[in-house]
Amino acid sequence: MEIKTKGSSTALSRQIVRHVPETWGRSELTQFFDLAEQQVHASVAGLPQWVKVLEKIDRNLTVNSETFFHEIDKARYEASRLFMRAFGTYRAACRLALSGQIYEATVLTRSILESGMYAFSCGSSKEHREAWKTRGDSDAHRAVAKRLFKWVGLRKLLASKDPALEKELNEFYGATIELGAHPNVDGILLSSEDIAEGGKTKMSTIYLHGPDAIVIGILDLLKAMSLTYRLLFHTIGHRLRLLGIDEAVRKSAQATLNALNALEGKLKEERKIT
Repeated sequence: MEIKTKGSSTALSRQIVRHVPETWGRSELTQFFDLAEQQVHASVAGLPQWVKVLEKIDRNLTVNSETFFHEIDKARYEASRLFMRAFGTYRAACRLALSGQIYEATVLTRSILESGMYAFSCGSSKEHREAWKTRGDSDAHRAVAKRLFKWVGLRKLLASKDPALEKELNEFYGATIELGAHPNVDGILLSSEDIAEGGKTKMSTIYLHGPDAIVIGILDLLKAMSLTYRLLFHTIGHRLRLLGIDEAVRKSAQATLNALNALEGKLKEERKIT
C-alpha cells in the first residue's frame, strides 16, 4: 500500500529522513500533537531563564552520565542504570511540562524520584541489589523484590543515611501523588473545568496549561532533579567531586534561585501595574 506524503522531517535521534503523512493534522489527535509542539516552542521563547536552568541540569546530569558512570565498579551497575533512567525520564517530563501537559508531567516527576530511590537502594544495599538483579528469576524472587522495594522500606534505608533528605524527598513524593501521579481529587480538579452554558454544566478537560502552570511544572522538575542528585551523590559522590560535577550542579542550583527571584520580582511589578 502506497502512503501519500506532503513533506519530510529528520529524526535527530537516528538522522533518518521521515516522511510526514498527507493525513497529518486532519485528526484531532494529530492536531493536538502539533499544538503541543508549538507550545514547547513558545515556552522556550517566552521562558528563557527557566529553560536555561533545565538545560543546565540536563547537561550536568543526563549528558555527563556516560562520563561519571564510565568503568563504574560492578557493585554500582544496577544503581547506574536506574539513575540513567531517571535522567531519561527527566527529558520526557521536560517535554510534557513545556508543552503545558502539567498533570501528565507530574506522573513522570514521581517516576524520577522512584528511579532515584531504587538506584540509591541498589547502590547502598547488597540485599536490595541482589533482589533487583534476580527479580525476574521466579515468583519467589519477585515477591522478595516487591517486599524490599516497598516505599516505606526504601524510606527507612535512606533515613539511616540522610534523615533530612528522606524527609524532604518523601514530602515532595507525596505532593506529586496528590497532584496527578495517582488519580487524586486535587490533580483532577486542576486539570479540568466546569463551564455553565444555558443552565447546564459542560465538563472540559484541560489538555495544555498556560505559562503560569508551566513554571510550576518546571519548578517541580527542578526539585525532583535536585533530590535525585543528592541520592546520586550518596552513591558516587567521590566521582562527582573528581569530575567537578558537584560544582556544576551547585551553579545550576544558584541559577534556579536567580530565576525564581526574577519571577517573584516580575509578579510584584505586574501587581503594581494592575
